[in-house]
Amino acid sequence: MPGTISQLIYTAAARLVFAALLVFVQYYFLRAAVRTVKSLGVEKRKERPLISTIAVIFAAANIPLAWFIIESLFSPQKVFLYSPSPESEAFARPLSYLFFVWNMGSIMFAAAAPVAMGCFAAFQFLRRRRRLEADHSVENDSIQAVDLSRRRFLKMALSAAAAMPFAASFYGAVAARFGKVVERVIVPISGLPAKLDGLTIVQMSDIHVGLFMSESRVRECVEIANHLKPDLVALTGDFLASRRDQVAPFMNAISGLQTKYGVFGCLGNHDEYAHSERLLVREFDRVGFKMLRNENRLIDVAGAKLNVIGVDFIGKNNNGEKLKSALDGISLEGTTLLLCHSPYPFDQAAKMGIDLMLSGHTHGGQITLALGDFLLTPARLATVFLSGLFRIADSHLYVNRGLGTTGPPIRIGAPPEITHITLKAV
Repeated sequence: MPGTISQLIYTAAARLVFAALLVFVQYYFLRAAVRTVKSLGVEKRKERPLISTIAVIFAAANIPLAWFIIESLFSPQKVFLYSPSPESEAFARPLSYLFFVWNMGSIMFAAAAPVAMGCFAAFQFLRRRRRLEADHSVENDSIQAVDLSRRRFLKMALSAAAAMPFAASFYGAVAARFGKVVERVIVPISGLPAKLDGLTIVQMSDIHVGLFMSESRVRECVEIANHLKPDLVALTGDFLASRRDQVAPFMNAISGLQTKYGVFGCLGNHDEYAHSERLLVREFDRVGFKMLRNENRLIDVAGAKLNVIGVDFIGKNNNGEKLKSALDGISLEGTTLLLCHSPYPFDQAAKMGIDLMLSGHTHGGQITLALGDFLLTPARLATVFLSGLFRIADSHLYVNRGLGTTGPPIRIGAPPEITHITLKAV
């Protein structure tokens, strides 16, 4: 009991600290919005209603935040805006989208505003300096007219720039909800038997069935996968968002997959959080799929052996030893295909001679800024294997960006992905 109470206090405190940060960001943004209105130079009789309208919009947009704070005080272990009960999902979904889109936009605004103000200040300094050096033959009235015109333009540009983080946040929510990208990848395998040359695999990962991923959306993904006519389907974990009762809608949809050699899966960390491991194994068996838990299946393809291996979730710490332990006693004969939810143990997989490892977990960063080929995202702190194809010696890793989301239902620079992989002999 003391441990439970201390855990509740810790959870409530952590949530309230997070809420305080969001409140501070909202206050900062509100002040900035009011200052922007006052700087536009509109008449007083128009200025007050405009500021009142902004205040009303802020109050309405922060209703979910108020809910989050109250819940943190009285029921800190529940997260209604992320994991409501099934009967409350229809009510919670619009509130959740409003909460995440508005607050993500506010956070991006707060992060970008100091940089924007610094650039604007530098621009003003250079402009004034250039004006002082201007030809004195130009009449002062002309200079003043140009200054006023530029000032109005700059104010309008700043107002537009202030809206951009919210536009980006809204776009990210739409992209996460409606985007589906089929990535076609050719993986060269050294010594691949001729009978396996051209074998196709469809990989789906991080589906996260729950508040933001409905059964109907999973069915849409299954239709896309079936249209690709794969020889084999690999499901690399995180099938659920947070609860065990999400297994039923997930299985209702995913059971429609059609392949030549079968559907194989491995478990992710969210499946473990939901304590759904055994239920998922039973449901996979029921529909003729196979959940591989530190085990393998040999598939005979016209005499050539494809060795499909699956391991339970392996975290970042000591991942090499954990992979060695998980594969202990498993035959590595034939062409080896390893399903491992996280990409962390790829170094060890390469040392063990795994031909191809399929992973997810990273969501491709989920919210990223692309600087050429480099992806700037907090997920890079955890691994360099964010998304796409990687190689160490003769071993390859493909990291799928996933279909669902964790935390905010927003994707920027990392669209949902279904992967079509073709094995190629080299």
